[in-house]
Amino acid sequence: MEPYASLSRALDAAELARPCLVIDGHRLQANLDRLKSRQLPQALRLVVKSLPSLPLLDTCMAALDTRRLMSFHAPFLEQLLERYSDVDILLGKPLPATAARGVVQRFRDRPERLDQVQWLVDSEQRLAQYLEIAQTLDTSLRIAIEINVGLRRGGLDQPRQLDSLLGQIDQASRLRFSGLMGYDAHAARAPGGPARALAAANRRYQAFVERCAGRANDLTFNGAGSPTHVLHSQDSPLNDVSLGSVLLKPTDFDLPQLAAYQPACWIATPVLKRQAGVSLPFLSAWTRLTSRLPGRERDSLFLYGGRWMATPDWPRGMQTYRLYGLSSNQQLMTIPADSDIAVDDWAFFRPTQSEAVLLQFGDLRLARDGVLCEQWPVLQN
Repeated sequence: MEPYASLSRALDAAELARPCLVIDGHRLQANLDRLKSRQLPQALRLVVKSLPSLPLLDTCMAALDTRRLMSFHAPFLEQLLERYSDVDILLGKPLPATAARGVVQRFRDRPERLDQVQWLVDSEQRLAQYLEIAQTLDTSLRIAIEINVGLRRGGLDQPRQLDSLLGQIDQASRLRFSGLMGYDAHAARAPGGPARALAAANRRYQAFVERCAGRANDLTFNGAGSPTHVLHSQDSPLNDVSLGSVLLKPTDFDLPQLAAYQPACWIATPVLKRQAGVSLPFLSAWTRLTSRLPGRERDSLFLYGGRWMATPDWPRGMQTYRLYGLSSNQQLMTIPADSDIAVDDWAFFRPTQSEAVLLQFGDLRLARDGVLCEQWPVLQN
């Protein structure tokens, strides 16, 4: 069932009347239920940049019974450490040494909070920087190592490279090896389908895992992501999979393997103006004529805001007009002339991603049954 009428009623009742990011609570819960029903053999780790709101994270962690998070941003990491005393946080990318030092400095008097963090290292140079931070600030750090399983975005290329880093960690009393992280997003859109690419990525990952043999049995072997989490089975080398965006399903995640999940978030914005036909400066006669061709009649909408990382979703057939361009103030969209949308109605866009778009509208609005029932602050940059 399409959610637009229910969401419009909720937004009208709240008298919001400006662009906002709205989440359909029923669809979010359905996605959480779908994920939980899959009973993945790996532990679930929620990606904070994709779900950048503490109440949203609380909802998802409770539904999925997980206390594992992945963070990519020092300010977000600090907010997580202030909020949670019982979560394990794996860094999803290596932080610059200055950023890492700032976080450690802030929490050096609460070493139990710093022990919640697995700091990601991708090279001997980064490891040396983090060791210097630990020694200078008189603290201990857990170290995870980034490996390249085919994405070619950095990390160790060869399993034998682990030996040197592990040896250095073993010799440093301030460092403790905690596991590996290898992201396999490239497999999701591989030519010929994801199965072969993911199998190759898993073989590469397994070679690194075998290099860790004989070490602690509580190591984290993290990988996957929303596009590939459903493809990891019992024989995967991973024991920890990351995901987040699939729970809201922006358009970048409209993939065959994610067909069971539903879009659950939209940018909603009021219609400021509706005009018959399309009329552009300097081209008004031509654009009016072409917008009235039989069977292709189009009208114009001007919206409150625009130029978002998003695709038009409602009303049906709403499109940008290339000759006019985009505007972050009053975006022109064209619609079929028989569309019944009017001034002060709501237009809806699906974000292309969640990690950047969700931070652009202030508090997230949660809607259920035609009511905005909760207002969720986003994490602060």
